[in-house]
Amino acid sequence: MVRTSRARLRTRVGAHRANERASRDYEKLLVMRSRLYVVFFLLAACGDNDFTVTDAGIDAAPDAQPVDSLTGQCTDSVTTVMTGNPGSTAANYPAAGWWLDDTRANGAVTIDVSLGVPSGFGCKSVKLITGASTASPSADKAQLMTFAKSGTALSTITTINYWAYRSSSSMGNAAIDLALNVSITGTSVPTGFANLVYEPYQQSGGNAGVLTDTWQHWDATATSAGDGLWWTSKIPNGTPGSQANPQTWAAFQTLYSDAKVHGYGFNLGSVNPNMIVGGDGLVFGTTTTDF
Repeated sequence: MVRTSRARLRTRVGAHRANERASRDYEKLLVMRSRLYVVFFLLAACGDNDFTVTDAGIDAAPDAQPVDSLTGQCTDSVTTVMTGNPGSTAANYPAAGWWLDDTRANGAVTIDVSLGVPSGFGCKSVKLITGASTASPSADKAQLMTFAKSGTALSTITTINYWAYRSSSSMGNAAIDLALNVSITGTSVPTGFANLVYEPYQQSGGNAGVLTDTWQHWDATATSAGDGLWWTSKIPNGTPGSQANPQTWAAFQTLYSDAKVHGYGFNLGSVNPNMIVGGDGLVFGTTTTDF
């Protein structure tokens, strides 16, 4: 009888320990599942479902971060794009927001997750595309401009930089990437209005400096040799400041000494068909825009 009781006791103790182990394993499973739910929520809040679950955990796309640590929401600041521009009446400027302005024909501008983002700039970025070029003067063009700093003296803007992305799906000229336009007004400006244009391929790296499927940072006010160069169509070609002979930002500030900013933003110019480019993290003066 004693032996039988001891055997039964050992059986009961073993069963109890097995139940405790099963209970602990179940609690661990609940904790792991809760953590997965939190990650899924953060990714969903970023508006991106491009993720997979593997044995090693969750493999999230680069554009699924960062999110605000308190709200769990994306940090992008631009959510709306407006058609056209604020109009020709001076009283309409300065004007907040981002505008399609001179976007035409098969040109299109969207803000989405398709091209990813440069590190530190939210979940979405601007995408500009052109289709098959149409007859002049309505060749495809895509543009996104803001007029929030209209009236600001050009001389006070000393910092301009941005991130650009050229998709390998682009079938246009290999040197073309996202350009930056700054429109200006003033009595020293020919006809009182001009567009200053910065293009990556015209910098020290040349055509080879433009990469595909890579976010690249461009300093449009750089002072190193061969960099920070701009041009305008208001200057005869070949003359300093023309497309064939671009000049520094400082040179234009001197040339157009009384100029004021009208607008600034991204541009994918006409005669550049079948292009897909992206932009983000635009810094203009003291203002940084995270699209």
